[in-house]
Amino acid sequence: MLFKKKSSPAPLPSVRVLAGERVLYEGKLKDIPLKETVILEKSVHFFNDPEPCYIHRGAVRVRLTEELHQELLARTDGTPGPVFTEYADLEGADFCQLT
Repeated sequence: MLFKKKSSPAPLPSVRVLAGERVLYEGKLKDIPLKETVILEKSVHFFNDPEPCYIHRGAVRVRLTEELHQELLARTDGTPGPVFTEYADLEGADFCQLT
């Protein structure tokens, strides 16, 4: 039991976001640019903290990217959903897909 083999963690999802033919973002979902106003709003909602430290910012980012992940898993047509449109700081995005 002391030297129990660790299971490998699930791979981090990546996402590709386009505006027409132009790539707006391609990388890990956890690093997608989020709107500052949304981060501050959710920090107040989750922690009652209008000036979040990096710990609260990180916790907010984890929650928001998980919501984005769930929305992207549910959408099959590649169009950005309402959560993506509200949270992501990627103006003009018309296609997003987990890779």
